[in-house]
Amino acid sequence: MKFAIVVVFTILFVSISKAQDADLGWPALKTYSGDYATKVAMPLGGIGTGTVSIGGRGDLRDWEIVNQGALGWKPVFNSGKGSIRVAPFFAIRTITRDGNNQTRLLEGPLSSDNLDGDWGSNELNSGFPRFMSCEFNAAYPLAQINLSDENSPVDVSIKAFNPMVPGDTKVSSIPGAILKYVVHNKTDQALETTVCGAIPNFIGTDGWGGSAEGNKNTFRKESTFTGIFMENENKDTLNGKWGTMALVTPETEGISYRTQWHSDFRWNGSLINFWDDFNDDGMLEEQKGKYQGNKPATLAVKASVPPNGTKEFVFVLTWNFPVRLAWEAQPNYGEHTPIRNHYATVYADAWDVAKDITPNLKTLEKRTVEFVDAFINSDVPEVLKEAALFNMANLRSQTVFCDEDGYALGWEGTGSIEGTAINPKGAKAGWGFGSCTHVWNYEVTTPFLFGDVAMGMREVEFKYATNLETGAMAHRVRVPLKTAEQRMKTAADGQLGCLIKMYREWQLSGDNAKLAELYPYIKAAMEFAWKSSGWDKDANGVLEGKHHNTMDVNYIGPNPQMATWYLGALRASEEMALHMKDKAFAKKCRAMFENGSQWVDENLFNGAYYIQKVPEPTDFQVGEGILVDQLVGQYLAHTCGLGYLLDKDKMTTTLKTIKKYNWKENFNNHLSTFRSYAVNDEKGLVMAHYPENKREARPFPYYSEVMTGFEYSTGAHMLYEGLEDEGLAVFTAIRDRYDGKKRNPFNEGEFGHRYARAMASYSGLLAYTGFEYSAVNGTMKFNNLEGKYFWSNGYQYGTIEIKDKGDEKSVMLTVLNGELSLQSLSLKGFGKVKIKKGKTFQEGETTALMVLEN
Repeated sequence: MKFAIVVVFTILFVSISKAQDADLGWPALKTYSGDYATKVAMPLGGIGTGTVSIGGRGDLRDWEIVNQGALGWKPVFNSGKGSIRVAPFFAIRTITRDGNNQTRLLEGPLSSDNLDGDWGSNELNSGFPRFMSCEFNAAYPLAQINLSDENSPVDVSIKAFNPMVPGDTKVSSIPGAILKYVVHNKTDQALETTVCGAIPNFIGTDGWGGSAEGNKNTFRKESTFTGIFMENENKDTLNGKWGTMALVTPETEGISYRTQWHSDFRWNGSLINFWDDFNDDGMLEEQKGKYQGNKPATLAVKASVPPNGTKEFVFVLTWNFPVRLAWEAQPNYGEHTPIRNHYATVYADAWDVAKDITPNLKTLEKRTVEFVDAFINSDVPEVLKEAALFNMANLRSQTVFCDEDGYALGWEGTGSIEGTAINPKGAKAGWGFGSCTHVWNYEVTTPFLFGDVAMGMREVEFKYATNLETGAMAHRVRVPLKTAEQRMKTAADGQLGCLIKMYREWQLSGDNAKLAELYPYIKAAMEFAWKSSGWDKDANGVLEGKHHNTMDVNYIGPNPQMATWYLGALRASEEMALHMKDKAFAKKCRAMFENGSQWVDENLFNGAYYIQKVPEPTDFQVGEGILVDQLVGQYLAHTCGLGYLLDKDKMTTTLKTIKKYNWKENFNNHLSTFRSYAVNDEKGLVMAHYPENKREARPFPYYSEVMTGFEYSTGAHMLYEGLEDEGLAVFTAIRDRYDGKKRNPFNEGEFGHRYARAMASYSGLLAYTGFEYSAVNGTMKFNNLEGKYFWSNGYQYGTIEIKDKGDEKSVMLTVLNGELSLQSLSLKGFGKVKIKKGKTFQEGETTALMVLEN
């Protein structure tokens, strides 16, 4: 085998696009307009902070910043008699030199979905003038909404985002939303222009209940920004609904404001008063008097827009709701202990957030644009980029929160205030408490973007949720972590998958000290499989016993789904034991792995796929069904380079069988006995297909459903095994279902909205590029495809460009964040370059490497 000892030369990385240095032009991956923008709502917020969403027409919806999922909620304020309510909005007023005065909402046209209520349109703010045309350009976390109207002298582009930089958790965890209104003057004369925003002070409520009585708005000035601080004087620091908000602008000139609207509510007098005031000269006059209800903080910026030129009007919305009540939305869960949000330990209040974010807007925007540009300019099929990028939003939704010590904890999914019409239990603000291990096992977004967050999750699972004496791991963790008594109900797939993930996080981080700290828990958790659980009583590498799993039932008897989790855990434990010089345990794990792998191939593979051997008739089993994720352990093992767990050819045959029989070209002739996530002429992979006369009398509960996390993991595994057409078809079917018309492309649901398992979507990128990284060994690997690709190991990110040069390939490796240490770089199936004495690649540098063919 030939190796190249690399002679490295480095060039300073200047910029992805010179134009971006001047105007920070935003990239876009998908465009939604007309009916296909109806359901679009992109969350704006940081990791563990909650979010508010920017809607397809430019409105602010889904206000989920108060420690609860509250999809569908818009806070409102009063405008007059008859309970006319006004939702948050931004508006623009322009006047030309010849006196043409126009005022309209900074939103596109209403859809036709909600226009026939008891009092006409049920859409809030539907009576306001607005723009005729709207186009939503998306590349998460960047949303660009282009508004135009032939009757308006201006076109407006709304640029909305929250900073996001892989490997920089602090920057990616800011509780705020940045809204830039870029006004383009279509005329040949200067335009006097004012943009204003009105946000009700709803502190004390969260979409589910509470009272905002005692709210107070105060106008404040700083040297670099101005704005309105929102609080509630009925301070209750242990109430999850209590906190602060702020609406600010980096402008200090041309500012006007109202801390509330006029208190005359007779026949919509408050709204009329505001509109007349704003429309008159574009400057707001402060109001006094006793205002009933949520006081709207209204902030305006006035400036001149030059002829045929543009002007940015920038606003920043920040929040700080310090305390949540544990797993508050979970019914019958006993005491709800106050938990302090981590971001509330970083920021004293919402004004403190504004002080941090506002002076740094350009830098934060540039770093975010740089990440997104690198990501979407990768030579990867668009559907893989879309699935990976848009589901990153789930990590920064109310699905995830971070406790005072910074540990990330997660629901399975979040709730909507509308609830569910088919579940008699009704609505919840969160679904599936406790960072459920068998759900979170599937997602691979977190470790490859924010490695420290993922490592913290592993610490929760092993240090706090695992009993060191027995090795049992609670598959739903209670909080507060340091004081709560854990209920040691185990889930085999959850516990075994955590061992694979622990290996992955160790490899990505290179944190040998953390591995050593957690190793006693790791070893105990592995041994639990044969010592105490009854899963593998004879310790032969085969799970014959009863074991709980993600289908919310207990499997009995050997089956491929559990087998691959088990085999992957044994391999991961072997590698970790070898590093810890625990040779005896490593040897035991290796022997059990080899025996178990051989046994499964010989006893569960029927020539077309793997089956479950049920020892006696039992309800809720798989039996001889073709299970969609029967090879899930191999899928996860591939993402962290653990090698093959079962025979490669048999697994490839199985994946072809799954595509053939579980695939539905449409659902018009399909019976789903439980929930429906695909309907009509949509396509997808069902959870299980039963050959004729092979169906269990009472199969596992979800056998007839479609769920995206299972589809993604299976589709990615197809890509790993070279079944590119099949894998891409699966990804395409999912994203076609979340097309903006039928469903929100930023909200793939399962047990609740923005479901954690949907973040398995990032695996498509890993499978296609073949990316693997080990900080332990200093190695990086890719497939040998010619092209330019994005990579991220959770701590650093960048790009790699591969070009064919006959019997060698040239590689341009760029590091865009952090410093990367490498000993070697491999192109799979082609060759490997060793880097003499290793090298630390600096942030902002591009390095040229040559790889010789083996």
